[in-house]
Amino acid sequence: MQYKINNSFGIDVGFVVKAQDVATAVELTNNILHDLPASLYRSLDFKTVSAIVGSIFCDGLASQTKGIVNPIEKGHPDIVPPDAINATEAELRNYKAGLEIKCTVGNVEQGANLRAGVRRIEKLTGITWQAHHREVRELMGLTWDFAQKTDSFNYQPLLVSFIPTTS
Repeated sequence: MQYKINNSFGIDVGFVVKAQDVATAVELTNNILHDLPASLYRSLDFKTVSAIVGSIFCDGLASQTKGIVNPIEKGHPDIVPPDAINATEAELRNYKAGLEIKCTVGNVEQGANLRAGVRRIEKLTGITWQAHHREVRELMGLTWDFAQKTDSFNYQPLLVSFIPTTS
């Protein structure tokens, strides 16, 4: 897959994230998603698939930077600086630095009836990230879609874009 990459992209969120880190994390994520069985994508709702895609991406991005995946399930941001390793659980629930990752399959018009495995990108009407943490300082939004038709099921979600933003 080819991506349009802004090589000048870079942010410091307690650790540095550069464009190549993101590109490598996307590639790692896509490789893992490719290895998962098609039945998984057919049986899960898009919100759950988005959570899986986002979690895999977080791990991939943390592995490319000095960040670590927040060890607290309800903690945020999702990736925190290495000094957070000594933080308490209470501190990790709303850590002072890091990068929140939100993932979406995008919005389509009501009644479009697009099921798992059907490409959505041509039908998108918008992209919404439902960040439930109002304290988030840095947010990276990911959008994914189904791709690579195999056995009449486009089973592989692929990250198709990311949009860094500040809340």
